[in-house]
Parts: sequence; structure tokens; C-alpha cells
Amino acid sequence: MRLCVTLLLVASLATVLASCATSSGSTAGRVAVTEGSAPTQEKPPAEVPTSKQGLEIVSDPDRAEIWIDGDYKGLTPFIVTDIAQGWHRLVVRKSGYREVSTWLQFTSDYMLYQTSLVRITGFLQIDVSPADSVVIVGSSEVSPGLQELPVGGYPVSVRAFGYTDFKDYVTITDKTVTTLTVTLTPAPFLVDNLSLLHDRVNPDNPGALGTVEAHFHVSGPGEGRIEVFDQSSARVYDRALPEFTTWDQSFTWNLRDDKGNALPDGTYRLVVSGQGRDGELSNQEAALTVDRTIKIAPRSVWSGSSGLLYAPVAEVLPLDEFQASVLGAAFSDGVAFRAPLSLGIRLGIGYGVEIDAIGAIIPSSLALPFALGMAIRWNFLSPQGEYGLGAAVEAKISFQYDSSPTSGNVLLTDTFTDFTGLHVALPLQLVLGPVSILGAFGVTGSLWSPYGTTTPSALAWLYLRGGLMADLGSFTVGISGTARTQPLPGGFPAIGSPVPFQLGAEAHWLVPGTRILISGIIAGEFDSRTSYYFMGGGGLGFLY
Repeated sequence: MRLCVTLLLVASLATVLASCATSSGSTAGRVAVTEGSAPTQEKPPAEVPTSKQGLEIVSDPDRAEIWIDGDYKGLTPFIVTDIAQGWHRLVVRKSGYREVSTWLQFTSDYMLYQTSLVRITGFLQIDVSPADSVVIVGSSEVSPGLQELPVGGYPVSVRAFGYTDFKDYVTITDKTVTTLTVTLTPAPFLVDNLSLLHDRVNPDNPGALGTVEAHFHVSGPGEGRIEVFDQSSARVYDRALPEFTTWDQSFTWNLRDDKGNALPDGTYRLVVSGQGRDGELSNQEAALTVDRTIKIAPRSVWSGSSGLLYAPVAEVLPLDEFQASVLGAAFSDGVAFRAPLSLGIRLGIGYGVEIDAIGAIIPSSLALPFALGMAIRWNFLSPQGEYGLGAAVEAKISFQYDSSPTSGNVLLTDTFTDFTGLHVALPLQLVLGPVSILGAFGVTGSLWSPYGTTTPSALAWLYLRGGLMADLGSFTVGISGTARTQPLPGGFPAIGSPVPFQLGAEAHWLVPGTRILISGIIAGEFDSRTSYYFMGGGGLGFLY
């Protein structure tokens, strides 16, 4: 526990480190050199303005038709160049606006004519009962009474809580008043459209991820209750709802019974019932499954697949579960800087399969590379309970582009350990309660070599990844690292060779009562005790 707290404190300092860094020796220098020098930008010569010729016509609003002496010329703003000296009849017209017609004398090489068009309008007198009804004309909410509107046709809807909606269509004509009188009729009391954000929930998941979120609709004022029944039809939960004062209703429930005990796994029937002010009864029900095998926890997608910064997990998100998160870090030695920033997405598609995607940029003092990648992971072995081994197969494709002139357009650094190429890996996850030990063995094939250490040709090398992760309720902390071999069939590089290894520490906090994720990270590349650099930062995310 002391180790986890220490990791958390270290990672929380990452945002402070975003504006500074520590480096020594050649690692940071090699990263900068590999990314190349920014191309020299010559200042373009100032444009010499050319004098206008012809009759320029500008209107407010623009895109009005221009007619000169009965001939169509174009849409405003427009310069009519084929115009002779003398008097001309100008007409500017636009649908829904009053036409402008005038004579003008063109006497020089250039002339500007400007006009403001006036809308053609009429009036709509709306009288409604009850007086606090919501009135929508077209796509805008308006107040009852007299409204001035552009001519044309408009759908009209009038609604009030507890009454049946009214819909109609009116046509507004020039300088006339159209009258609409609406008296709404009381609506029968009804509870409907009950839906659960997720109908399979694990109450052991942190924060809002372990709760049921339900939404339903009522037609009018009244009172309601939530009741939950188990498979034997015994009632395990009963709660009164606040008085209904609007159509759309929602509630959350932490999957505990009336005595505060967490419900066991199984299928339940959730019933929402209501009673209107006149005594009418209505209810809706939905099926709910409590399933503790559904694990949802925040994970990084920094290296192109979900897990820790440099080590993937073997677990996958359940069907329709989703995570989006942004992680960024920064390094500066007072001369140059780098600031990797990534957007990672996770999506559970069922059948033990998760899809991950990453989009990233690496702003620096030398270039602006970007990276794209997508991974698919199939979990074929999961722990049976709180302890056990998980295993998966993962395939990933990645591409990194560098705009610097010396790079050949492929980014040769390996900041995310997600180098351009095709990756296949075997993630393993030993689960020991809240703690997981991660390991992954993967091979990468590419037409390029990281840091350009090998002549470009068909290459392959191994990535070896590992990490220690702890899920502590709303907090997840971890440390991870990765190293790669020389191109196969070569072995491991010697210390001091130009193939660094990466280490990272991270902490993620799921804000209580929400699905919002706040993260802090520290990451670095190392060759030896005297050759390294590291960067710090953080990010935000969302779990659905």
C-alpha cells in the first residue's frame, strides 16, 4: 500500500513537470537529431495590391442576384467588369427580401455600390392555454403573443407538462397577421420509455461505473417508486422518487438492497411505477443483470493498446463499453522541447474483443510529427474470480509521419513505443486481487528502423513489456517499462548502444459520482545512468 501511495504522489507531480525535464548524455540529443531540423521558411514577397476596375456590388446579406439592364451578372459580392460608361438599371434581389431597384451612372474605372436588403415579414398572433406552455415555431422557442416572422411556412408545436402536445403548420404572408389559438387538453398519466444506460453491471467497478443509471418519461405530475425483484419475485429494493415536475426523469442506484448489502450476481426485474394527481396508475419494467465478471477500469492507450503506458493488459472492455482519454507530457532542456500528446479510444465489441485506436502529435522545436494506430485484442483466458491468469492475442498497425526534411517522412523516434509497422503480441496478466502483474511478448515488422540505426529494409524485432498495476477503487496506479531487441535474429542491445528502453509511472483518478477521469504520468527514455531524459504531464478522460 505504501508503494501505491508513493506512485500516486509521484504521478500527481507530473503536471508540474510538464514545463521542465531532466536529461543527461545522448538520449535526448539523439531524439532531437532523429526528428531532424525544421525547414527554413522564407518570407513570401508582399503582395502588391492591384487596382479594381468595374462596378463592385455588395449586399447585406450577400449571395443576392445582380441584374443590370435586364441581364443576370452573378451573386453578391461581385465586380461587374463588362459595363460601359453611362446610366444603367440595377436590380438586386434575394428570396425572402424586398427587391432593390435603382438607376445608377457609371462614370469612372471603378465604382462601389452597397445596399442592405430588407426582409419581407408578416405576423403570427399566438394565444395558448395554459399560459406557461412552451411554444416552438420552426426551430425556435417563442413567447405567446404577437411575433414578427419572415414570410414562409413554419411547423408549430405547443406543449405543457401534464397536457397532450399540439402540432400544426402555419404560413406567414407579407404584412398580414395570422392568428393561432391553442387550448391544450389534459393528458392521461403515463410512465414509459424506461431504459438503462447499461443492463449488465458490476457493483464492484469504481464510482459511477458500478451503478445503474436509468431514464424514463412521464406525461404529467405525480409520484413514483422504484422496486427491484429477484428471480424468485422477492422484493429486494424499494425507494420513493421525487415528485414529477417535468417529462424526462432519471435516477441512479448503487445495486445494494434495502439493508445496504451488495446484490449477488443474477438477473433482476426493475419496476418504475407512478400515480398521477387524479389517481391514474402506470408502470414500466426492465431486466437487469448483476455480473461481477464485467470489469471496467481506466487504462492508458499511450503505446497504441490499452493498459499501462508501456505494457498492455490481457483484459478487454465488455460489449458497448467505451473510453476516450487524452494524455500529454512535455520535455524541455532550455534549448529544445518535445510535447507528445495522444488521444486514445477503447471500445468493447463483444465476444471477448476490444478495439483500441490512437491519434497523436509530437510538437517540438524542430518538427510536428503525428502518429496513427489501431489495435484489436482477443481475450481467450480470464481469471475465474479475484485471482488467476489472463491471456490475449493482439494485432496492431501503426504509422508515424515526420514533416522534417531529413526524416524521409517517417518518424524514426519511438516515443510511444508504437513504431511504424505491423505488431503482433501476447499480453499476459496475473491478477492477484487488486494488483496485476503485466507482461507482453511481441514482434514488430517494419520497413524502417527506429532512430535509423539500420539500413532501411525489411526488419523485425521483439518488444518486451512489463508492468505492475493496482486498481484501488477510484484510483489506478502503475509502473511499466519496455525494451526492444536488435533486428532479428540479433539479440538484446548492450548498455550504451543506441537502442534505449522506456519506463513510466502513472496514476488515474475516477472522479467520485462521475465517469470523468483525471490522469498524471511520468515517462522517460534511458540508455544508462548518465544518458536519459524524462517528461511529465497528465490528461483527462471519460468512461461510458
